[in-house]
Formats: sequence, C-alpha cells, structure tokens
Amino acid sequence: MKKTLLLLLIIPLIMGAGCGKKGEELSQEEIDEGIEVVEDLLEEVEDEYKVRGSCDTIASASHCLDYIGSFWTDEQMKLNCQGAGTYNKTTCPYSTNGGCRAGAGTITESVVWSYDRGGNPITGENVQYEAMACDANPVADWVTADQLFLKP
Repeated sequence: MKKTLLLLLIIPLIMGAGCGKKGEELSQEEIDEGIEVVEDLLEEVEDEYKVRGSCDTIASASHCLDYIGSFWTDEQMKLNCQGAGTYNKTTCPYSTNGGCRAGAGTITESVVWSYDRGGNPITGENVQYEAMACDANPVADWVTADQLFLKP
C-alpha cells in the first residue's frame, strides 16, 4: 500500500506541477528522471496486483468483468467475453458501486463491477441487493475498487 500511495502522490507532482527546481518549467532531464521513478514504482505495484484484461458490457448490462487470476490468458478472456461484450486488454472503468470478486487469490480470480450507468443502471437499493447476492456466494465477496487496489 505504501508504494501505491507514494505513486499516487508522485504522479501529480511530476505531471501537474510544471515547475522545476528554481520555479521554472521542468527541464527534459527532470521530466525523464520523474518518469523513471514512476515507471519503477509501477513495475513494483504491477507485480502485486494486475488485471489481465476485461469484458465490458456496460452499454448493455451495466457491468464489466476484470480478469485477474493467472488462468486468464488472452485466449481464455476472449472466449469468455465473446458474444457478451467488448474484450479489452485494460481494466474496467472505475466503479463507484463496487463489484463482486470471485475466487480471491486463486488462478480464476475475477471481479464483476456494477455501474449506475449504461443499459441497465444499478442504483439505489439495487446496489445493496447485488452486494447481498454476491456475499451469499461462499467463494465471492463484495468489494470496492479502493479496497481491492489500495489494499495494505
């Protein structure tokens, strides 16, 4: 978690500050140094927790599936998503609702994120019902993006 928080603090300083050591614009050397630091930190964070790809069904069903476990190869993810949504090599968009994580810590770990927009918005008490249904499954638990990606 310390690495993630450090990364979250450093990126805005490098990208948004625009000021070098003497209050002037950043030199190319300073920018390059900052980028190296961020890349090193990203490598460390990436090794701790990495989403392998996703299946986006937000437009039709207001959900998106993140594939996390090592079972999920490109071929497996594409086959699983085929006909349901759009396969991406990136993570799902941030969800304020949360999502249902299944198989935590296993090779088939995944998270189905819920959204308050799209083809069938999940809002109000429906979010609570979705969370209760998830928690009723013995191999699943309801999580927020912050709990999952900013874990200690």
